[in-house]
Amino acid sequence: MNDLAKNLPPSALKDSLSDAGTYCYAAICALSLHELFGNEWDLEYSRDCIKKFTAHLGLPSQVNGAMESLVEGQGSQTYQAYVELLLVEPPIKANPVIIIQDMVLFGIKTGQYDARTRVLVSHVAGLMGAPAALARLAEEALGQSLLNSQTEEEALSPEQQQIALKRQRRRKFKRYALISLATVGGGALLGLTGGLAAPLIGAGIGTIVGSGAAAAAIGSVAGAAIVGSLFGLAGAGLTGYRMKRRVGDIEEFEFGKLSSGTGGQLHIAIAVSGWLSEDDEDKFRRPWQCLDSSKEQYFLRYESNYLKELGQALDLAVSAAVTVATQEVLKFTILRGILTAVAWPASLVSLSSIIDNPWGVCLRRSAQVGRHLAHVLLSKHHGGRPVTLVGYSLGARVVFYCLRELADRRPGSEGIVQEAIMLGAPVTGSDSDWQDISTVVAGRIVNGYCRSDWLLKFLYRTTSVSAKIAGLNQVTCGNKRLQNFDLTDIVSGHTDYESKVDTLLKVVGVRTIECASYKNGLRKSQSESVIGSSAATTITADSLRQSMSDSALTDEAFALISEEPAEQPAEQNKN
Repeated sequence: MNDLAKNLPPSALKDSLSDAGTYCYAAICALSLHELFGNEWDLEYSRDCIKKFTAHLGLPSQVNGAMESLVEGQGSQTYQAYVELLLVEPPIKANPVIIIQDMVLFGIKTGQYDARTRVLVSHVAGLMGAPAALARLAEEALGQSLLNSQTEEEALSPEQQQIALKRQRRRKFKRYALISLATVGGGALLGLTGGLAAPLIGAGIGTIVGSGAAAAAIGSVAGAAIVGSLFGLAGAGLTGYRMKRRVGDIEEFEFGKLSSGTGGQLHIAIAVSGWLSEDDEDKFRRPWQCLDSSKEQYFLRYESNYLKELGQALDLAVSAAVTVATQEVLKFTILRGILTAVAWPASLVSLSSIIDNPWGVCLRRSAQVGRHLAHVLLSKHHGGRPVTLVGYSLGARVVFYCLRELADRRPGSEGIVQEAIMLGAPVTGSDSDWQDISTVVAGRIVNGYCRSDWLLKFLYRTTSVSAKIAGLNQVTCGNKRLQNFDLTDIVSGHTDYESKVDTLLKVVGVRTIECASYKNGLRKSQSESVIGSSAATTITADSLRQSMSDSALTDEAFALISEEPAEQPAEQNKN
């Protein structure tokens, strides 16, 4: 057990639950570990976790054997009986939220909040009938209480006093939010949870806001050691990170703040853009203003000069493609005559010298940026908190290579990344590669792809027929956490990803917020209003004249794109 945890008090529920209730509590966690992390690469974590959890509950060591058998899936026991018995325990019946509090405190009391533990907490909270929004608020309140319990012990400067005042106001706001959730939304919660949420909707719900006493149980014993390990000793989060020396070919790598959270968050998110379509470095931040995965979110600024050059080349390629399509339409033909099964249009191929070089450079550099991001996470600059990674296009490639580097460094790199969202990823779709990276993601690993992304297809035109690109197809592996989303009906082509981040995040199940400045700040997608639906099978000259767009190449035309076998360039072989 971690040295920080040796002197910490056991669960606050230890003396509140009956022996049967305590056993049920442990059994629910053991069954959850089997369901979530029963695979071979997570089995060691699951066994270790349940052993520490039974100690946390003060259960005798003789119980360990029974709990380990549940973790390993022996027998045919289910959650139902254990959940029903635990819910009638007096303290749980009065306020089931204390289960969430207790599990979060168990997860963070070593100073390292493992991403797998956070997934476990969310799963058990759901079994107990706690809505996801309520579980997040409980976790956030605990994190801020823990952080505040340390800052309040230190002499505060005037600037720190202002920050403390803001935190106090935020805590008051959350109290009202929780009361609103309990009263206004009570009926809806009961309907969604089949009545399990009923105990939450009452006087006991206010104890979430009063979680400072629970956090103080940790803070008073281990104090600054746990806070420093959990939130990062530097105190500035990832925005304080700077490369001390040049790493490989990387010239630019730094984090910017995406959200204005007040600290104390037990989970963070990092968003990575794919290219810069305009000479505006705010483009790294602007597409992600709708993201609401955490109250502490960052965007990654990297290699802006090269991404600008690539953005210009992509615009040129799209313009050329639409020009070719228009000329053919005027000859009373359709795109079937352009994209034959023999070769790409000569006018597009002639642009290869313009687009291939910046594309190849950005492929190489984005892979290096991803590897360096993995090193930053391994060095715990963000503290010991779970991370959600999300990116589109080359940003998704950064995420992929970050995961690949983490996978190469197993064991010891697990439990950092909770979710990985990759949209339009220009990376291999190899089953074995995705199997490898999925071993370092505790929760979902998402591949969003577009079957009609002709531009991505063109950029990989020299790839062998047998090669599979993740951004063009669904990928498979033996991990049930992998989810594929076909985005063909939403994005008409590769250049659509930037302007449709908000919609895409909603589709793949990532929380977002309404953001008017986001919608007004992005230029209108080039693909809007050209053809409309990606299912269109005919093209008119009038529709093509409206604007230049890669969506002018429809699904039917895309299906006819040549699959000529050829040797893969050196850069693409790195996939």
